[in-house]
Amino acid sequence: MAVFFRASDSGINFEVAEYQEFPRPEPEDAPTETPKPKLKHISVVLLSFGLLCVLQGILNISLRLALTEPTDKGETEISVCPEGWIMFGSSCYYISSQRRSWDNSRRDCMQREADLVIITSRQEQAFLTGFTAAAWVGMTDREQEGTWVWVDGTPLDEDMLQWANGQPDGAYGGEDCADLRTMKNFIGLNDFNCSSRNQWICEKALL
Repeated sequence: MAVFFRASDSGINFEVAEYQEFPRPEPEDAPTETPKPKLKHISVVLLSFGLLCVLQGILNISLRLALTEPTDKGETEISVCPEGWIMFGSSCYYISSQRRSWDNSRRDCMQREADLVIITSRQEQAFLTGFTAAAWVGMTDREQEGTWVWVDGTPLDEDMLQWANGQPDGAYGGEDCADLRTMKNFIGLNDFNCSSRNQWICEKALL
């Protein structure tokens, strides 16, 4: 609304009029503001989390299928030692509590799908030392006196393993089987009469 004043000899007149205000034109090159997407970073986080969940699910399914896939081998593979056996390296060992001859001890191991232990390193010998005072192992010189071989036919490596002090000695008319001794000042492999009764150690491979 506008007010106009007019002066004349007779006095002062004024008029009241209304006017319309028009919006100011915007420059053609004025930048147009683009509204920024809200919560954009939250969407990225949620998408990444969803992809991780999918990948985790695929990995779990793949592992489960791999573990349950049957093998082509005829024999059953074991991944842990049977109850009552102990593990060292890639083998399982059974330490008997009974006493039998060397042949009967080996027969017991075979009934357990194993054999008398074959010791192949000083580390293995050290591990087995101390469980008993004396235990049969899978070694004999029955075929040729003085030539010690393991039950699988491999010869004894004299430099690899340790005999007890003064052994083998072939005492008492012949000692053709070997045991592992853990006695005071008498520790290591020992030749002994095969018919004597000893504890024994069985071994089977951990597949």
